[in-house]
Amino acid sequence: YQGNRQQTKLLEVGCGPGANIWYLSREQFDVYGIDGSKAAIEIAKQRLSLENLKATLIIGDIINLPFETNYFDGIIDVECIYCNNWENTEIILQEIQRTLKTKGLFYSRTFAEDMFVGDAKCVGKNEYNDIPEGPLKGKGFVRLSNEESIRNLYGKYFNILSIDKLKYTINNGKNTISEYIIICRK
Repeated sequence: YQGNRQQTKLLEVGCGPGANIWYLSREQFDVYGIDGSKAAIEIAKQRLSLENLKATLIIGDIINLPFETNYFDGIIDVECIYCNNWENTEIILQEIQRTLKTKGLFYSRTFAEDMFVGDAKCVGKNEYNDIPEGPLKGKGFVRLSNEESIRNLYGKYFNILSIDKLKYTINNGKNTISEYIIICRK
């Protein structure tokens, strides 16, 4: 973003303990974060406080964003929305679209259908619950994506600027991490 960063409003949905919030605040953006975990928000607040950084952090559900329409210049999703089924994801994307300014940018990072899930039981199309092994173990519900589903879902609400795929292995090549990086404009 060019121009006055202090007037550029950025929201991270599912901000967790605030790693991205910390960075964006250091870069002097007007930063907001929302997460359902009270503990994560408290950790983020403590982290910011140690360096006298500022951000507006809210405990809440991203399915109903507590912000005005056309409020943010940019919104970030780093592996948050994938924890929601297709129907809830549509509602979340509608909320992101609603709160994003015209021509605002939306950055989303979501797991791909070739992500390692081991012997997990499929509970819906590319949807899993309680994956027993690998990088997504213990994450609860997981919805994986392919390029077609991204175009069908994100394309309803945004102009998709790019879809890129990041793929690598961990545990000496045993497990594949596969993610889509999606950049959209309202």
